[in-house]
Amino acid sequence: MSIMNNIPGTLTVPADRLRLSELFNNLLTNAVKYTPRGGGMITLAATQDDSVVTISVQDTGVGMTPDQTEQVFDEFYKAAQSRQDFDSSGLGLSICKRIVEKHGGTIWVESEGRGKGSTFFFTLPLGDKEY
Repeated sequence: MSIMNNIPGTLTVPADRLRLSELFNNLLTNAVKYTPRGGGMITLAATQDDSVVTISVQDTGVGMTPDQTEQVFDEFYKAAQSRQDFDSSGLGLSICKRIVEKHGGTIWVESEGRGKGSTFFFTLPLGDKEY
């Protein structure tokens, strides 16, 4: 598995460092967990405009159905409920949602379906707010 980080090292956002670390840890852990070994790819990217930074975590993993993308941020929801080989409490993405929303941002996921990977996006506002 390869991980490509396309986030500029100079990018800074006002955020709680510990919570931002938890956010990235949860998103990257899921990307690794749901991407097949031997050939999978995870890509991190960011874009910035005057007021917001949008960060994406894209994987070439199992993908999701439209129904799953609508529920994936709900507490205790497990997109892979039928698979016993994925250990999950179903809380990681709901925690991500809370972290992003507490920072004034939004989070969402896009997937073209089963077997086509997923991309998680979140925004963080730029400004002078201290955390």
